[in-house]
Amino acid sequence: NGDPHPGNILMLPDGRVGLIDFGQCKALSDEERAGLARLVLALSEPGAGEAAGSNAGIAEAFAATGVRSVNSDEAFLSTLPRLMFCGLTPEMLDREKLRVVFRGDKVEHMPLHMIMAYRTSMLLRGLCLVLQENVSVAHAWRPWAEMWLREHVSSGAKAAAVGMAV
Repeated sequence: NGDPHPGNILMLPDGRVGLIDFGQCKALSDEERAGLARLVLALSEPGAGEAAGSNAGIAEAFAATGVRSVNSDEAFLSTLPRLMFCGLTPEMLDREKLRVVFRGDKVEHMPLHMIMAYRTSMLLRGLCLVLQENVSVAHAWRPWAEMWLREHVSSGAKAAAVGMAV
């Protein structure tokens, strides 16, 4: 669901969450789900939100979702998904640093499933920020990403893709 704004989210009397208005929905293929799950794992690894050493893994996972940039710049391809899915950090508010990164490259193609995931992430993060909670959607989605990969991708392929022991 690419439209989880407060007007489309209901709190039910029994504590469950109800979603209404399914006008912006997309079914993801297994390949799209695997790519998004791997990106979520790369972004939610300890230190991934701030460590330059994690840039290559994040950039590779982001590109594997089908996102293409003009110059395939690693800093760009690792910064953009952090801005899209991670909690806010002081680094993300450094306008000069962001200017340098974004001058060096630009998005050439972003698949629809990534636009929908990005929109969902931004709406949820925005709602949380209004409630004074700095949420990393990547960390919140990590358990579901791990579960989906565990259930749908062979152990060897998953370990190779996310660099983790299975």
